[in-house]
Amino acid sequence: MDRRTAVGTALLALAIILFTVPTLFPVQAVLTHDTTAVTFDGRDKLEEDGVTIIPYENLSDRGQELYVRTLENGGTYRTSPGQGAPEFDYMTGAERSQARRENPDTRPGYVAIERPENATLPTADEPFNQDRRARDEGAESHHKTVMRYDMMEVSKGPPPLGSTPQLLRLAASLLAVLSAGIGGYLASSQ
Repeated sequence: MDRRTAVGTALLALAIILFTVPTLFPVQAVLTHDTTAVTFDGRDKLEEDGVTIIPYENLSDRGQELYVRTLENGGTYRTSPGQGAPEFDYMTGAERSQARRENPDTRPGYVAIERPENATLPTADEPFNQDRRARDEGAESHHKTVMRYDMMEVSKGPPPLGSTPQLLRLAASLLAVLSAGIGGYLASSQ
């Protein structure tokens, strides 16, 4: 066996190993907290739409921590399963669809956090950061009512494609394809 064939065979073996990496190390699900969903509604409309409302003070310590971290992190925060808050109903996309079919008057996977009066919490990414002087008194009153509620979507599922675990799987697959191509070429060419 000449050197070229040996290198080709080694690259083919590496390709086989790299192709098995994604199956041996599957991407684990994550719990996602997302406050980028905007609400322009007050308590009555949220309740009418089937959104669960939880006052900030009624959240568990972990729930408060996750909510604040989500706000501080630009509206999205992910954690591993088992690290969520007990009051949040983490559902997969399929579970949410099933729950909507069973009860169309609810919004599964969404919760509205009612901020305390004079809260020092970070603000959610809502489009209310306009020039306040431009609003009339009625609009300012509505603004204060609406700003009391932050919509938070909670879900369970795979991390987004740009996350580190997904990128590592993609890199292993691409390296496997390259190794197979180069190894096959080297092993077959004499």
